[in-house]
Amino acid sequence: MKTEKKSHIILFLIIISAFFLVLYGILNKTGSANLAMVRIFEPDEAAVLPVIQEMVTPKANLESFLRGFVFYGYYFYGFPFFGFSGLVALLFKLAGQLQNIPTLMLALRQIVSVFPMLIGILILVYLQDGFKSFRSIVLYMFLLIIPATLQNGLWLHPDGMIVLLSSLILLLLVIDNRSLGKYFFLSAAICGIMIATKVVGAFFFLAVGLTIIWALVDKKVTWKRALLSSLAYILILAVFFVLANPFLLSPWARTEYLNVAKKQADLLAHGYGVVYEKGLKSFPSTLRYYYGEYIFLISTFVLALIGLFNKQRRFLSVLILSWFLPLTVYIFFFSHFKYQYWLPVALPMFSSWVIAFPDRKEWIDMKAATRIVLIVFLAIITVQSTFFIIQDINTIKTHLARENNNISIMFYEKVSQVLGPDLDQPLTVYFDYRLYLPDDNNWQKHTSFELMTYEYIREGNFDILLLQQQRIRDYLQEGLTGIDPDEFERSQSFYRDADAGNIAGYNLIYRDSTGLVFEKKP
Repeated sequence: MKTEKKSHIILFLIIISAFFLVLYGILNKTGSANLAMVRIFEPDEAAVLPVIQEMVTPKANLESFLRGFVFYGYYFYGFPFFGFSGLVALLFKLAGQLQNIPTLMLALRQIVSVFPMLIGILILVYLQDGFKSFRSIVLYMFLLIIPATLQNGLWLHPDGMIVLLSSLILLLLVIDNRSLGKYFFLSAAICGIMIATKVVGAFFFLAVGLTIIWALVDKKVTWKRALLSSLAYILILAVFFVLANPFLLSPWARTEYLNVAKKQADLLAHGYGVVYEKGLKSFPSTLRYYYGEYIFLISTFVLALIGLFNKQRRFLSVLILSWFLPLTVYIFFFSHFKYQYWLPVALPMFSSWVIAFPDRKEWIDMKAATRIVLIVFLAIITVQSTFFIIQDINTIKTHLARENNNISIMFYEKVSQVLGPDLDQPLTVYFDYRLYLPDDNNWQKHTSFELMTYEYIREGNFDILLLQQQRIRDYLQEGLTGIDPDEFERSQSFYRDADAGNIAGYNLIYRDSTGLVFEKKP
């Protein structure tokens, strides 16, 4: 009977997964008519898509093709992400559909972002309930309606893979049960791959360290075995880190990778062009928007702590907390906050809510005081889930309609009318990356994620400048501090002139609430 019940629960979980795959499929078909449209909605996607396409572009011979596939050059994310994405793109190339941007983006988002995330969340549910009761279904549904989960399935990014890999590491450590055996060492291999994908995997150090210490305390291993296992774990991790990023075997690619890693660390620590404020007070609205109200977040932490007092859940709770705490401290206090950074540790923490879902027998046997406390927890998660669902519905509506009446697309229609015949001229054009600029003209297009300066404009010798009004406002706010004060002052000087419509050497020929168009003076 128990086996039959478990089969029914697994079937329900499969049905729920299929439903969400279809839902994401409908949502992920939008906003991808061309690369320009991808760029205005998700600049990060537009940055990686040409790299993925180039990876599978035919070369002179097989060796050149494999070299181009492995040495992809954009080392902000590791080869596991780009290699997996490249394999998806390769199927499109073989079918002659590599330039079919809408379908390619749909496939990449579904296969690389959504599917791994769904599997990762299923693993978390299995860890908490083993697919044994209705709690598995309730917990799975709850983790899927978290706004951060929904949002992360709507773009091509490595974080879905990170959710899967981190969940696998937790699973392997639990299965190993502090014996420091084959599953422990397999988790080292997965951790190496995870760090190769995004260095966030390095924050598993505390969970692994506590596992080894606990094994010693329980006398499951000797000091010698613990020391050798620790060294072996580090060695396996390092080997799989290199195997997962094979370009590291090349000295010049390794140098480039380290330079990118240093740049990325600086960006996370300081900000993009301007110094980003750190600490919890700098992002409370973002945290609440994607992860819930403070009372819910505090209750989540309390439930994770309660798990420490349950003998059956204690080790899992320790692993989740020791994975959660180091990365949370780093993100909350030493980096600027983006919702996806917290996702791989937030989801395991939120899975602790399974404790608040008692079965009928537990409810009957429960003491009155405990029952009252449980009712409070159930009220909190019910209210929070209602808020999540309402927010998800709004997100879905907004996402489905994002192509309709988009201000950036409408701005380009106005620009086309203003410039007219100039669209057919071989002009050199700069445009802010959030402005829509498709390939329906003869322009040479340039964009930049960096702050603008007169030096950049002069070097580019641009005929046309398309500037986003909001970007100008953002960099002219009071109280901003530049990472490089001198460069930031030069940038603000440019943006002040742009806002006044007086860029040296250019005439302002069109302006509205979305953007400005400057034409080079004769």
